[in-house]
Parts: sequence; structure tokens; C-alpha cells
Amino acid sequence: FNTHPSIKLAFQPGTFQIKFGAAALADIYRRADAFFCNRDETKRILQTTEDDMKALLGMVHGLGPKIVAITDGTKGAYASDGGQAWFMPPYPDPKPPLSRTGAGDAFSSAFTVALALGKSVPEALKMAPVNSMSVVQHIGARAGLLTRQQLEEYLEKAPSDYQPQPL
Repeated sequence: FNTHPSIKLAFQPGTFQIKFGAAALADIYRRADAFFCNRDETKRILQTTEDDMKALLGMVHGLGPKIVAITDGTKGAYASDGGQAWFMPPYPDPKPPLSRTGAGDAFSSAFTVALALGKSVPEALKMAPVNSMSVVQHIGARAGLLTRQQLEEYLEKAPSDYQPQPL
């Protein structure tokens, strides 16, 4: 796990990892290059009632991840590189969503790929909600996942105010 420090680690804890608690997974949090979770799960991990997103981002950074992204459902998403933090509104749904299943996974996978392609945190934060928007238009977590080309086409058609906003 620590024998290959050049390998990047994206960590999106699931139900079981969250139940273990942050202390039990301290090495993973410290090793993580990118961390993903939704607001409620983040509060459970941190054992806090804090609601301020900038504070939550900072608290997760305190566990060790270099980049932190926290989704907030239909309200949008937040990310921080440890120095700056941004809010990203959701990408507009073309029609009412069929199912929210897989939205978080679609977000984290697109964000991670963007980072792997050398994109900045704000650029990754702009790309990730597009993948989520597409997945919620289908049933299940895999249907609707976009190719890079499809995602870029959506970004070209994005409203002018679809931009990461500094916190």
C-alpha cells in the first residue's frame, strides 16, 4: 500500500468503510490523493454536526487526503485542493431524473479521470456533474456513463454560468 507512493489513490468510502471509522482507516485517508463522499456520509465519517461546507472540506483534509470532493445531491458539489475551495452547481437535467442511483459513482469516476488526464481541480469539478446528470437519466449505476467525447460535447453546450465558483 505504501510501497508504491507514485501510484495515485482515489478513495470513496462505502458503507462498511464508514462504519469502521476514520481512525481505523487513518492510513488510507493519509495516503489518498483524492477523496469523494456526499455531505451526510462526510458528517458521519467526521462524527460532526458541522454544516458549513468549507469547514467540512477542511476537516476531511485534516484526515490526510490531498484533494477533497463532497457532493450535495441536487444542490451541487464542492471540492478543495487544500489551498482553494470551489462550489459547482449541478449540470442542468435535460428532463426529470429517473433514478439517482449511481450519481455519486459517476461523479467520482469522471473527477478521477479528469485528474488522471492532468486537469486541475476546478476543471475536474466542472466535468464530474455532467457524468452524474447523464446517469440519473437512466436506471442503474452504469447506464448513461459518458465517454470522454460525449462529456466534452455536453461541456461545449453548457450554460455560460456553469462554472466552478470559489468559496
